Amino acid sequence: MASSENIDLTVPEGPAASAKRRTLLGQLVRYGLTGVLNTAVGYGIVVTCVYAWGFSIFAANVAGYAVGWTLAFYLNRSWTFNHSGDAARSAVAFVVLAGSAFLANVLITYGLVGGGVSYPVAQLVGAVTYSGLVFVGLRTVVFSDD
Repeated sequence: MASSENIDLTVPEGPAASAKRRTLLGQLVRYGLTGVLNTAVGYGIVVTCVYAWGFSIFAANVAGYAVGWTLAFYLNRSWTFNHSGDAARSAVAFVVLAGSAFLANVLITYGLVGGGVSYPVAQLVGAVTYSGLVFVGLRTVVFSDD
């Protein structure tokens, strides 16, 4: 284990570090607002499909997630991260990321419930994990400048 003398715990200072913190904070806020909007739209689609059009719950959720994830992709690409790179590459990466994070959410939720944690708490932990994984993945892979 490294001694504390070798660990640099200083906080970066100066205009570049300040701009970087503002950029991250702005991205987090825009990501959160995008998440609220795409969740509301997706939920509205699900409920409308079930009650107005007689869809099965499964089919309604497929439609709601498809619309919600599509909206999330476009808003996060254009607004949250202001990405102008290859849209097709980003779209494929987005689907892989969202699907992987969704799977992590489900596995965490089932695992915690199986371990005795109440479902609402387990679902919250899974949802927070999903949101964190997606934000980091969007920022570092899907909409990175590489």
